[in-house]
Amino acid sequence: MNLHLPPLPPHLQPAEKPIFMAEGTGNSHWLLNTPSGSLVWRQFGQAPGSDHSRETLLLQQLQIHAWVPRLIKSFPSGLLLEQVPGQHPVTPLLNPPQRERLLQLVKELWQQPCDLPALNYEDLLFDYWQRTGYASPLQPLLEKLCKAVASWPALTQLTHHDLHAGNLLLENGQWVLLDWEYAAPGNPWIDAAALDRWLILSDTEKSQLAAALPELPGADPWQEMMAWLEGLDQLWQVTL
Repeated sequence: MNLHLPPLPPHLQPAEKPIFMAEGTGNSHWLLNTPSGSLVWRQFGQAPGSDHSRETLLLQQLQIHAWVPRLIKSFPSGLLLEQVPGQHPVTPLLNPPQRERLLQLVKELWQQPCDLPALNYEDLLFDYWQRTGYASPLQPLLEKLCKAVASWPALTQLTHHDLHAGNLLLENGQWVLLDWEYAAPGNPWIDAAALDRWLILSDTEKSQLAAALPELPGADPWQEMMAWLEGLDQLWQVTL
């Protein structure tokens, strides 16, 4: 992965060669040791369905929260962020207080006011299908996912849309939520299902989250949203 660092003022200039940290599906990350401290250059890529303009706006709006990376400067090609201390969580090692704090964080996220347009899931699904070359074997899956979306009420709670251990850091009980390129007002049940898939939520934890979630049609929204999320991931994987 090639580094494309924009011109920076002297206090943000790396004092030594930037260190490549990691490459996600679409973005790459570089560590910069600067006179202002350790910074991370998040260089934008082109992951299907991502929206970096929306990501930048959301980060700017959410800077008051400790669970959001500190944004130093934004560019059309990427974001300059403070380096976040911590480690990606290992599920079996999380204790109940850590799990509880994570659930509180996610509920707080859903409650944030946001005047950005809601994510159009049908447009997103058709974009993914288009990227597959309109693969006919995937059409039944596409139609199934779109049918589920059509049954949802209007949902505009701020949703991360990509919750997993790789997008979280934990340090001394403090969580930070990373990678906001898919975040938008939408259906928070997607985040809830992602947490259940990752953490295997207890009935008590599900009840805690459900109190902050809108009502959905269907006998078991947890199971139905899990199936929808798995279908979305299946379609997304084919686009890569």
